[in-house]
Amino acid sequence: MKAEGHLQKAEEIYRSILILADDEAHAVAITELAFGCAFHYLAYGCERKYQRHIDTHAGLPHLLRAEGDNDVANAFGQLDTLRHGRFYGGKGNGKTIGEVLDLLEVIMRWSRN
Repeated sequence: MKAEGHLQKAEEIYRSILILADDEAHAVAITELAFGCAFHYLAYGCERKYQRHIDTHAGLPHLLRAEGDNDVANAFGQLDTLRHGRFYGGKGNGKTIGEVLDLLEVIMRWSRN
């Protein structure tokens, strides 16, 4: 997928997140959607900044760190940790939506700058 395709996907997913974001009952779904959204924003940003991207989430933090973008790599890692705890585990939701949206905002800003 080309950079613009990743951006379109990310924005579509983000609009869906905003529809669900007012209800804590959707924390698991929002966290999972945010992870996918972040992946597409990162692919878009990597393509813009490095003229390449990785098509799997596993290699993204390594690429970002190799390029010196540690803050965004850490944000993606934290988002992945929240995702695992909510989607696969039995972690409580607490303030998950706010944390997820804050991390996604870091990634979105990076992808556009």
